[in-house]
Amino acid sequence: MRQIFLSRPSWVAEQYRPGIDHFQMLLREQHLDPRSVGVTDYPNDSPMDDVMRLMKQCGGTIVLGVPQIQVKAGVLKGNDIDEPFSLGTEWNHIEAALAYALELPTLVIHDQTVVRGVFDHGATQSFLHKVDLSYPTWALTEPIVGAIRTWRGRLRT
Repeated sequence: MRQIFLSRPSWVAEQYRPGIDHFQMLLREQHLDPRSVGVTDYPNDSPMDDVMRLMKQCGGTIVLGVPQIQVKAGVLKGNDIDEPFSLGTEWNHIEAALAYALELPTLVIHDQTVVRGVFDHGATQSFLHKVDLSYPTWALTEPIVGAIRTWRGRLRT
């Protein structure tokens, strides 16, 4: 099995768990071993040091943007927020930047409500896959299976 780094939150709301379970099963069927600090690996040093150590052992990174913060009201760039949106974990952005710095092939998949930073079009060289992560079988759709297959071919050995 090839080790890959999976940037994902350690806490996931109930409605997203079945889809993430299917996703991790798909990765294993593709002979990929998803590793995540706080999920499969637990820090002995600072979390940042452990992320770097783990990433250096992996052939690529998947950033999975699961809603963590719901923004319903407030001001963004001087304008009132009219439509609610979600934010992923701040670690998604840190880990995406580290993967970029390490020149790891990176695949970004995010819930349709998650925006900002790495989840904005043009923020990275990666194609963004926007899906409804609350749909239990999102990982089994042809666009996601095809994206995994293509990305897998670019992994470091």
